[in-house]
Amino acid sequence: MALSQASICGMNFHYFRHSLDRFLDDAEALGLPQVEIWGAAPHFYLADRTLADARALGATIRERGMAVACFTPEQCVYPINLGSPQAALRDRSIRYFLESLEMSVEMGSPAVLVTPGSGFADQPSDGAFVRCAEALSLIADRAQRLGQTLFLEALPPAWSNIAATAKELRAVLDAVDSKVIHGMLDTAGALGTGETVADYIAALGDRLAHVHLIDSEPSGSHLAWGDGILSAQECISALDAAGYAGALSIEITNSRYYLDPKAAMKQSVEALRKVLPA
Repeated sequence: MALSQASICGMNFHYFRHSLDRFLDDAEALGLPQVEIWGAAPHFYLADRTLADARALGATIRERGMAVACFTPEQCVYPINLGSPQAALRDRSIRYFLESLEMSVEMGSPAVLVTPGSGFADQPSDGAFVRCAEALSLIADRAQRLGQTLFLEALPPAWSNIAATAKELRAVLDAVDSKVIHGMLDTAGALGTGETVADYIAALGDRLAHVHLIDSEPSGSHLAWGDGILSAQECISALDAAGYAGALSIEITNSRYYLDPKAAMKQSVEALRKVLPA
């Protein structure tokens, strides 16, 4: 199935100064077919929510004519780190993702996004890599039992010494060796490490299962389409040629959009619709 306007996916990250209902209202008004739910306060932080809350959220999304493409629990701002040398932190992180899988099932999401975490920057990364792979293997086993998929995203070098590039991401996938864990591409993150869509396609091949498609600048900032230097047409053409058929999720994070988030999402949706077939 080729990429089309039905592939466009909205995300609530840059709505955190507003209610989750405001995001869903705007996504519905823009005619978005699917959404990626960022699980963080004040919208959907796990510690403040129940499985019943997840079921209710999934129901209201479906009532609005949309589907959930992915559940992305916050794991960069909060103390979550699968590669940590601190056992208590690592164990809490594993429990966090196991609970995220349960929430994902209840809200009708097919997948949970995970990140590799990091070891200490002043220590060799080998141990962190092993810790991460072992943790992901445990989480992947539960995901398989629940019929869920894991989307593994690389983190910037300042945040991870485990997987910051496409090749490093593939190394983690190979180490975990589970059919339910796949790699994903963040176009802003790729630009930040000097990589391209083609680099991720080459490294991940058919293991590329999810994409955060956003404009950016060399710093890796997540911008609305038209505010950076990337070409949506070039990104989409490369993904389409490689046979990618997943979601194209608009993960805007820059603070310039926090007070008027709909304008940024509308600008991005319209830009993508111009280069995608109906």
